[in-house]
Amino acid sequence: MLSGLSYSQEYPLTFSNLSTPLFKSIKPMHVFLGVQPLASEIKKFNKEVVVLLKQGFEVDKSHDKKDIKKYLKKLRKLQKHYDYILHLFHEEIQKAINEDDYKLFDKLSNLPLDGLLKNKNLQNKAISFYKKKKRNKKNAFLEKKINNEKLREETIQEFQNEIIKSQYDSNAKHKSTSKVGIVAKRTLNDIEISFYNKNAYDITLKAKSFYKNISPTLKNHDEIVVKAKSNVRYEILKIGNGITSYRYSYSWNMGSKNAIHDDFYIYKLPYSKGTAHIVSQGFNGTKTHKGSSQYSIDFPMPVGTKVCAARDGVVVKTKSDSNKGGYAKEFASSGNYVRILHNDGTFATYYHLKKGGVLVSIGEKVSRGSGIGYSGNTGYSSGPHLHFCVYKAISARATHTLPIKFISKKGVVDNPKVGFKYISQ
Repeated sequence: MLSGLSYSQEYPLTFSNLSTPLFKSIKPMHVFLGVQPLASEIKKFNKEVVVLLKQGFEVDKSHDKKDIKKYLKKLRKLQKHYDYILHLFHEEIQKAINEDDYKLFDKLSNLPLDGLLKNKNLQNKAISFYKKKKRNKKNAFLEKKINNEKLREETIQEFQNEIIKSQYDSNAKHKSTSKVGIVAKRTLNDIEISFYNKNAYDITLKAKSFYKNISPTLKNHDEIVVKAKSNVRYEILKIGNGITSYRYSYSWNMGSKNAIHDDFYIYKLPYSKGTAHIVSQGFNGTKTHKGSSQYSIDFPMPVGTKVCAARDGVVVKTKSDSNKGGYAKEFASSGNYVRILHNDGTFATYYHLKKGGVLVSIGEKVSRGSGIGYSGNTGYSSGPHLHFCVYKAISARATHTLPIKFISKKGVVDNPKVGFKYISQ
């Protein structure tokens, strides 16, 4: 039915983000035209798509506001129909799992449909069932899901120790020994709540509040940035009648979400001048450099190779007491490292250092090119190498690596290539 339509592009451009996944779904759905109850709904959906494709191409040409509004209304209706069909697919997948029908399960769950197995509970059941049966036949869709989940977990592991969670209860005693916390100042009718930060770096913080017989008169629901060695007023509470109490649960992350990286800065390669190392995994790497770790770089090097600062900064965190390493989740928190704060509020991490291989101390100012440690094979690692990245906080619970440039003997490197060897300048 679609072949009778002839246009210069495959799908309409108007509302393409909404419409294209819907229009593209027709082809894979056709495989189930002989399966009830899917068949009847797919046929109806197909007819709606043909009509809307034509209307979409006409709207692309006319740009008439009334026609665009009508087209959008019909697209939203089509989306609801698509969601219902997806629900039917999910029911059939669940049925195939229950009946131990791997052949049908494989057919149903190997379709390029937007939103398929988006339900986390069903996805977990499908993956569990697939792992037991995949010796019969591999499923490309589920293999991709499994690999994406693995990459997500690996990404989280790299930064999982950065997010600090805590609580404050007005009925409990609180010591002021923590680096980040709450100060409550009480007057006759009000309580002023402030967050303090004793660290040498800014933090991004998010809090949830719980009250009893208290009303906030200046309430802050947003994430806040608390500067280094400072405090910020968060809200003012008005005391009510009877027994009053208030609680906060909060989490914070190293760095300011408002930090802006100096994109003009050219970093030194993180090893001694005149020495060369290849790149085993660069930006958007196929193994672990995805998601928040996408702009990381891995340099294979023998254990004990000198690691140098790629940029001036202040050491804010180190670890050097581990001798454990391996390519498994159990080693995720065992990596030794040096973390350096730059003057633009970003951080550099030098990771997988050897036990006792940290040469600097927290609070120490380091110069570009100076030795800061020795490479190793600790933490989540498949072999001796240096993992290097520059990153910033993007929220109270997330960080993201940043694209950077290096200077090498042959010039500026803005996208380190796997297999290429770069000589430090």
